[in-house]
Amino acid sequence: MIQKQGCATRSMTRPIFAFILLLTMVSIPGGAQSQTARPLEISYRLAFPAPHTHLYEVTMTIGQVRKGELEVSIPTWSPGSYLQREFARHVQDFAAREVNGQPLSWTKTDKATWRVTTTPTGGPTGAARDRSAAPRSIQVFYRVYANELATQTSHLDADHAYFNGSSIFMYVQGAKELPHRLKIEPPTGWQVTSPLGLAPEADGYFTAPNYDVLADSPTEIGTHRLLTFTVRGKIHRVSIYGRFEFDEKRVTDDLAKIVEEGAKLFGGLPYEHYLFLVAVQPGIGGGTEHINANISMVTPEAFASEGGYKRFLGLESHEFFHTWNVKRLRPIALGPFDYQRENYTRGLWVSEGITSYYGDLILRRAGLLSSGDYLAGLAGLLAGYDQQPGRFRQSAESSSFDTWIEHYRPDENSINTAISYYTKGEILGLLFDLEIRSRSGGARSLDDVMRRLMENHGLPKPGFTDAQLKAAFEAVVGGDLTDFWNRYVSGVEEPDYDSYLRKVGLTLAKSWQPGTPYANSRTERPGTLGIRVRAVTPQSDRVTISNVIAGLPGYDGGLNSGDELVAIDGQRVDVAGSARRIGDLKAGQRVTVTVFRRERMRSFELTAAPKPYDRYSIAEVKEAAAESVTLRRQWLAEK
Repeated sequence: MIQKQGCATRSMTRPIFAFILLLTMVSIPGGAQSQTARPLEISYRLAFPAPHTHLYEVTMTIGQVRKGELEVSIPTWSPGSYLQREFARHVQDFAAREVNGQPLSWTKTDKATWRVTTTPTGGPTGAARDRSAAPRSIQVFYRVYANELATQTSHLDADHAYFNGSSIFMYVQGAKELPHRLKIEPPTGWQVTSPLGLAPEADGYFTAPNYDVLADSPTEIGTHRLLTFTVRGKIHRVSIYGRFEFDEKRVTDDLAKIVEEGAKLFGGLPYEHYLFLVAVQPGIGGGTEHINANISMVTPEAFASEGGYKRFLGLESHEFFHTWNVKRLRPIALGPFDYQRENYTRGLWVSEGITSYYGDLILRRAGLLSSGDYLAGLAGLLAGYDQQPGRFRQSAESSSFDTWIEHYRPDENSINTAISYYTKGEILGLLFDLEIRSRSGGARSLDDVMRRLMENHGLPKPGFTDAQLKAAFEAVVGGDLTDFWNRYVSGVEEPDYDSYLRKVGLTLAKSWQPGTPYANSRTERPGTLGIRVRAVTPQSDRVTISNVIAGLPGYDGGLNSGDELVAIDGQRVDVAGSARRIGDLKAGQRVTVTVFRRERMRSFELTAAPKPYDRYSIAEVKEAAAESVTLRRQWLAEK
């Protein structure tokens, strides 16, 4: 426009209509388009006429196309699970055509992107197509092989269909912010349960306001059980696929209590309806959060005992807390999503670790976990963390940043070099909460940090930076946290757990697991070689070394992960025998360990080191100050 106005100024003798025409041609891209050209219209039909083949059929219709070429891509990863899963590897039978069926040419430009020429073969292409053609509709068709029952992927067989949208639906480059519509065509007798809506619209379609929501709406299709309950006037559904023999009312009542505690903390529920997707099948586990839903996978044994059921509730509590922390409050690096490459952040210790901290704390507040069980869980968390030498090598921030290459790809040496941002973040959440409560005399807590972050940085705001995150903690704490941050968040210094617990009238005690020889001796101490073992195969009695812990005798003496353990002091060992012999060692005891390594027998003379404490417990401090007792009761929601 500015350039064209300059040209007209230099040629004032031209007829005025020429000037107007020139302006018009600049204002209307492509010449034939109007200034208010309609945006692309994007819809999908999802069918699976032969479920036993594990093949989804996706027909993607793109209307109001004006460009000579369009690029469509499928994500390489799924938000909430920070690993390049390469969903394109399951795509097959890709084709492009006009809606009348006439084929269109296409080429693949990278591992997850297809470039489609939107005019038939022999027609104009490129800029010529953009200038001359009226808007048209094209279709992209492809199949997706789905035979992995996991929260981040999709599964289809003769019994049911489950999909995680990012592993199924392609998107048009540059058009993710437009509305996306989806019609699902299930086999006769199968119901569709999706967070996209309580039911499809009159024309059979669900509508997502953008691609991110479409990709973030996991859906179960089949003959699953469907339960409902209401909290604060909003409908919550529970879809259960698989063998489920449990009190349905207890499940919905307990989930309602979890939802209510989340609403109390954040001041309401940020959705119109919510979906808990539960798969109950052998050999599965885990959970993943979504904008208005979560998917959790458990074995049937989860409902066979009270402890198993409480762990199931803990998983649901964790995933539901993500409704705010991650889905509406997130590190700025995680939004808007780049589905084709890693999205790096140092803040996953908050997004996942503090969510883990609240997972069980919400259960305690809801009365679903006793104070004793809650404290026992914290003690177990600390004990497990202290068995990992990697805590001295990797900080909470670096663990978050390196998740793309480490967290989902652990190897035998990970225990020595890395820690989980889930675990470290949960511990940091505990320390922050107790410190804030202590400094403020119970007037503030970690809740206030989460609410402050949500108010200042939650959607539709872009998220928080590392500096803004620290500033939110400091604002609530009421002081500078640079030293704490450098030591425990950015650094790997070991916190003094007991000093924090004493702020609320508790103390941490360390010992050994019950039945450990020499645990109660005044002169001798349990010993360890620093090795972990497992069966070569689940059905085998042969034993292999799975991990060798850095700094302990096995590591320093030359044992390797993968060595087959065959004898200790000349006596053959099997799975049960190896566990007994290793567990019976005392500190200072000399042993000969015999292994096979690549079919060659080797022997190592080792001296057992004192075994680190592996059983922690948290107890009340006798005659604790009244202020500390009050803080503890507030923290643990004790009446």
